[in-house]
Amino acid sequence: MPDTGTGRVRLGVETEKLKMTLTSREWEVARLVAKGLSNKEIARHLDACEGTVKIHLHNIYERLAIKNRTVLALKVTEFEFSEDRRGRAVLAEAVAAA
Repeated sequence: MPDTGTGRVRLGVETEKLKMTLTSREWEVARLVAKGLSNKEIARHLDACEGTVKIHLHNIYERLAIKNRTVLALKVTEFEFSEDRRGRAVLAEAVAAA
């Protein structure tokens, strides 16, 4: 991954496009996986059947070309961390410009 000139490594393009690749429901399932919830817990949280959660996970794995929930959790965490850092940088620039 290339350096952005700030001494930080830029996240991969695949991670940045993560949210755009998934449906809103798949994104919700992915975020709950990243929080460590089991399929049964995710189903309860979404008021859905456990089988529906498994189908969502299967679709997510195929779209992202990954094999398991650990990799999914890592990708979601990286995405959310990068979004948080960008949001803070934009806020800091706006405050500095004011």
